[in-house]
Formats: sequence, C-alpha cells, structure tokens
Amino acid sequence: MGGLPDDPVAVAFGRFKAIRHRRELLADGRPVGLGGRAFDTLMALLDAHGTVLSKDELMSRVWPDRVVEENNLPAQISLLRKVFGPDRHLIRTIAGRGYQFTGELRTTPATAAGPPPSAVTNLPEAVSELIGREAEIGKVAALVTDHRLVSLVGAGGIGKTRLALEVARHLLSRFPGGVFVAELGPLSSPALVPATVASALGLTHVVGTGSHERVAAAVGTKKLLLLIDNCEHMVEAAAGMAEALLRASPGVSLLTTSREPLRVSGEQVYRVPPLDVPSEDTQDTEGIFRHGAVRLFLSRAQAADPRYVADGRVAAGAWPPAWTTASGC
Repeated sequence: MGGLPDDPVAVAFGRFKAIRHRRELLADGRPVGLGGRAFDTLMALLDAHGTVLSKDELMSRVWPDRVVEENNLPAQISLLRKVFGPDRHLIRTIAGRGYQFTGELRTTPATAAGPPPSAVTNLPEAVSELIGREAEIGKVAALVTDHRLVSLVGAGGIGKTRLALEVARHLLSRFPGGVFVAELGPLSSPALVPATVASALGLTHVVGTGSHERVAAAVGTKKLLLLIDNCEHMVEAAAGMAEALLRASPGVSLLTTSREPLRVSGEQVYRVPPLDVPSEDTQDTEGIFRHGAVRLFLSRAQAADPRYVADGRVAAGAWPPAWTTASGC
C-alpha cells in the first residue's frame, strides 16, 4: 500500500477520511463521533499499511506507557466497526494473530478536508473521554450541520451537557466565527439571559442592554455556533434569545440542552437516550464490553482502582450493577 506521508494530510478510504492533526473522522464529508482511543486505534491500523498488528502491538501504540486490560482493545475495534457499518470488513480479525486494516488508502491535502480549527472559543477543555456516545456525537453533529437550531432534550443527569460540549468541540473547524457556550444553570432571573449570552460571545459593549434583539444585532453576519446550556428553568427567555439570533444573525447556529424543547420554529429535537446496556440474561462474555454502560463502569472502576481487572464472565453474570443509571455523565 505504501507509507502514509507526514501531516498535514487527510487519509481517505472508501467514503471515509481521517484527518490526523484534527483528530477527526469524516464519513461522506460529515464528522463522525469517535473517542480519542478509538481514533488512535484507527490511526495505528492505517499506519501499519495493511500489516497484521498483534493485540500487544496495537495496545502499545494506543496506550503507550500504560498498563490496561486486554478487553479495552476489542471494545475500540467494535466501536470502529459500528461506525463503519456496512464497511465493517475494513478491519479484519486474524485469529491468533491480531487485526488488519484491509482498505485501499489514498491521501489528499488537509486543506481539501475543511478549514483549520477555529481558535475562537470559550469551550472548556475536556477532562476525560466521553464514553459510550460515539453514535450520538455523529448524529447530533450531522443535525447541527444541516439545521440552525438543535435541542438536546432528556432527563436530568442523562448526559446532555457532556454530549453537547463534545459535539461542539468536533465542530470547531466548521465555524470560523467561533464556537461558544452560554451557561444558564446558575441564573436566577430570565432577564439575565441576554447579558449571559452577550458575555459568552465576547460582546462586552452590549452586556448591559438586557435586549435579545441588540445582542443578536451585535453578532451580525458571523458564522458561529452557540451552545446554550441548561435552558429548562429559563425556557421562555432561552426561546426568545434563540428566535432573535435566528432572525437577525443568518450565520448563527444554535445547540441547546434542556429537559423540554424550546418550541421555536425550525427547532430539531434530539432526545438523548441512556447508555446502552446488555440484557440481564446475556451470555456474550466478549460482546458485553461493547455496551456503553459497561465501558463507563469499567472506566470508573479502573479510575478508582488501577488494579481492577474486568472479567467478561463475571460481568455478564452480575449485570447490571446496582449503582448504574446508564447515563453519559
């Protein structure tokens, strides 16, 4: 297959394109949600140029200088195959030897894959990997790409904010005007919503106006994404702010989180599901580690005790653990 050239390039295979320096995978030109370890696993396979990599070789590349349980690798392979869908054969399991990437690779300049990431943002840095939400990240990112207002709706604690922040990070390169988050959770009065949004967007000259319309007018024609988080106790004020921005600022896209929809014209509602869990009578001792709730449990258990060792047979027999709410928090 030949070696992969140095960055900046996008490595394409079939309908997919992997952009190493942006740590982004595109499917048909749209971003696909992948956790950091899954992306590292994919790049290790691509860099092998079709050579079979043993489990030990792959794990040493994906988790350098760390000791992790062997079940972590099959979980990442399973996630990649799930993302590939009908093209899951791109990753082949070689019994007793390891894994092989079978696709034909081609390269294209990184500039052809999209603009460089925007540095204009107030998004917080991710402190941990978002586990079990790979499919949801891709779906929501596609919705935000196609629609100007997308609302993530679900019960408290299900993981709406974490999912929204991760989607916003994935879309940084698509909004040259920046990607921002306005947090409504701490607010005690709807009158504070315009000032909070203005402050989040860096519009200091209109922070004290208290007007949806003046904030929207100050945004102008900038192409930006604004995440309005925790709208449930300020639904009417958040809806008013959203309507003003959509009406006066044609380049603005909005992503909101709330326990109920804003009920604004054109709103696309995505109901955030709980993490998937295995059935109580499952006997699939290897497949159990593909479920998001199990992977979250393993991550938390290993964070609490690095010596924790997961056994698929025990996990299958003892699932579900009493503590889990199967959320993505």
